[in-house]
Amino acid sequence: MLKGIVFFDCDGVLTEDHSSWLALHEYFGSIDNSYFASLYKNGIISYLDWMKIDIALMINSWGRPIRKSDVEKALSKIKIRSDSLIATKMLKQMGYLVGIISSGIDILVKRVCRTIDSDICLYNELTFINDELVPGGRDWVPLHEKIFIIERLVRGLGIDLDRVVYVGDSIWDIPIFHRVGLSIAVEPCGEACNEAKYVVKSLLDIPYIVKRYYGH
Repeated sequence: MLKGIVFFDCDGVLTEDHSSWLALHEYFGSIDNSYFASLYKNGIISYLDWMKIDIALMINSWGRPIRKSDVEKALSKIKIRSDSLIATKMLKQMGYLVGIISSGIDILVKRVCRTIDSDICLYNELTFINDELVPGGRDWVPLHEKIFIIERLVRGLGIDLDRVVYVGDSIWDIPIFHRVGLSIAVEPCGEACNEAKYVVKSLLDIPYIVKRYYGH
């Protein structure tokens, strides 16, 4: 019997790195400028605009075409949390679907989804033309729209929003925390720590919290 669904953010929750975008900036020698984040947060630019700017900064700093193999090499350095597989396996055994909904990058998120065998895997996609990274991509999961994507998904699955658990770690996750049945923040989580129902250091605590909260 399906008891609900547990959605995980990816970067900083299921991985040891806080941001796959920041990891690419560091690898290619560019700067992750918070100015553009503020423009997106204030609705001045779209998420796709922000992606284009970020990628253009990377290409400019790298000084030559960025190949897909370069991106794969950069993201391969990001480690998946060792407790993620056991925690998600336990949740599945309890009768929950496990989903990853990330505004991170497809190359990394797909690897995490395969590792934990997630039921749902959502991410943003980079665009390569003749194996060369170009500004743009597919913004399937803009940060501001994650909650609306979750709502559409669970409605289609016939699951009430109060049977949805969301696990995140950043200010971008706070609007989702306020809408789902159970919100869990993973440290370090800054301001998001104050907005979630529960805060954990280990993902292994999550199945027990879910069981206690829903009474089964």
